[in-house]
Amino acid sequence: MQLNINDEKIRNVLSKNIKFSRLSSELTQDALAEDANISLSFLKDVESAKSGTSLLNLINICKALNTTPNQLLKDFFKDSLDKSEHIEQQINLLTDYQKDAVLTLIQYFITHEGN
Repeated sequence: MQLNINDEKIRNVLSKNIKFSRLSSELTQDALAEDANISLSFLKDVESAKSGTSLLNLINICKALNTTPNQLLKDFFKDSLDKSEHIEQQINLLTDYQKDAVLTLIQYFITHEGN
């Protein structure tokens, strides 16, 4: 498999995954920037894919998010997420009330399968 590697693609993947991980961790940009020992404006540039990041900053961001570079770069090595991963990511962004509603809907579909 040959990878088409370019800065824009890497920035876009990191941008999406850092923001997703930050939101999933219920961190503000201010809190993440402070925890990762980077400036808020730099984090905003990274999250908007305007800027890439050094390996040192990436590691600091990973530590602050309690994740790994592998997690933040995972989409770079495949063209799309499978459906279950995508659904899980979207559900993680919901409130507890909304998650309960989704679970109720899933249970309905399971119990009414084939009807």
